[in-house]
Amino acid sequence: MTPVDTPLEPTEPPSFRNVVMVLADDLDWKLFDQIPRLVALKEQGMTFNNHTVVDSLCCPSRVTILRAQYIHNHKVISNLEATGGGWPTFKRLGEHKDNLPVWLSRSGVTTALFGKYMNEYPTRPSGIRYIPPGWDKWAVPISRGDSYSGYSYTLNDNGELIRYGTKPEDFLNDVLNDKARSFISETQDPFFLYLSNYTPHKPFATAPRHLGTHIGTVAPRTPAYNSFGENEPAWLAKFPQLTDWKLSQLDKTWRKRAQSAETVADSVEAVLAELRATGKDKDTLVILTTDNGYHVGEYRMPKGKRTPYATDTVVPMIAIGPGVPAGVEVDAMTSTIDLAPTFTELLGARVPNWVDGRSLVPFLAAGQKPENWRNAALSESIGVTNKSDPDYLPFIPPPFSALRTPRWMYVEYDDGSRALYDQVTDPFELRNVVDAVDPAFVQSLSSQLAQLDRCAGPSCREADAITITDPLPQLTP
Repeated sequence: MTPVDTPLEPTEPPSFRNVVMVLADDLDWKLFDQIPRLVALKEQGMTFNNHTVVDSLCCPSRVTILRAQYIHNHKVISNLEATGGGWPTFKRLGEHKDNLPVWLSRSGVTTALFGKYMNEYPTRPSGIRYIPPGWDKWAVPISRGDSYSGYSYTLNDNGELIRYGTKPEDFLNDVLNDKARSFISETQDPFFLYLSNYTPHKPFATAPRHLGTHIGTVAPRTPAYNSFGENEPAWLAKFPQLTDWKLSQLDKTWRKRAQSAETVADSVEAVLAELRATGKDKDTLVILTTDNGYHVGEYRMPKGKRTPYATDTVVPMIAIGPGVPAGVEVDAMTSTIDLAPTFTELLGARVPNWVDGRSLVPFLAAGQKPENWRNAALSESIGVTNKSDPDYLPFIPPPFSALRTPRWMYVEYDDGSRALYDQVTDPFELRNVVDAVDPAFVQSLSSQLAQLDRCAGPSCREADAITITDPLPQLTP
């Protein structure tokens, strides 16, 4: 693959009339790299190596996709209304009336969402037929938990409630893929299609044809796997090493995740095939990404997300389309907040001036970082959880804010702990050097993090572009 710093012939930004986003649920790079059909997409499109989610949690991340805001600005901080998040909070704040599909619809773009919307939609029986503003086509399960299994769910299909059972043809991901293909073939340009998978989120729904795959696949034994780090933050230092039995159970979980992730490849293949069949591949951008990553066994943590570590927050993203340089890797810092500004620019719409993100369109021409691009990305974990949450975990970090740059990952936890990892010498983030480097350097990172923590709109694009002198810090005695 071609790295981003390899000179390429400058070109005009590609012209697209349509955009399709395929969103996976809980897809990390390690799992991505074990699915050959997903890996093959890197040669077809542009790979964003440092794409950071704003929160490694479903609903806050999905709201960011639609609003192009950090968590502290859109204020949907968890998956559940009871803890300050979920669809009810999004609606109560009025944000459902001012987000990506509304902006696109105003510019004459036909919009569609098939699949997972956000947690606790719908929250009350009176809302089971409700379709939020801006969406022209809508096929979203209303049965919540059953939707994650892939069977025995009810679909709000453009306001009509359709019940699906347990037959192979009822498998949710296949039903959604069929709807996506029909939408592509039947819809005139311009259109925006949001194909939102429930996979590979637990319980790892899998199409019958993939149940026999990945036999012998195990969780990658990276240096962080079941390992102790140096100078670990207090919350993590409490974790004991996992037993051999527990590791064997985690390998079973990993195999289920790999089988489930094959359905993500199914979705991308279905979209690309229909675009080619209709000739719309010549003016359609396809984005594959995910709402958050996932850990299995790293740092002695069994499985889950919600940490600042790269396995949870630096996630796959591939852009495929005519004019997008294939096989190119982008190492610049990108973020979930950038998706909506990108789609609106490509489709001739406009974002409000309060959005926090930037358009990725300059990258799509030649993969080169534009001037004054960000030097850091922010991840936050603000909300709490409870046992009603499908992402509930008994052991998670305290709330935190994390600053990620091409070289450093700096974290401040609400319990007072701090951590700093040099990703050049320590790519698996095992050695916390916050107490061993020049305090002035740490203070510079802390200052930038504080500015991002309170930024809004244009000030975010100022705070993330701050340049911090970045030589190898001198170790203190």
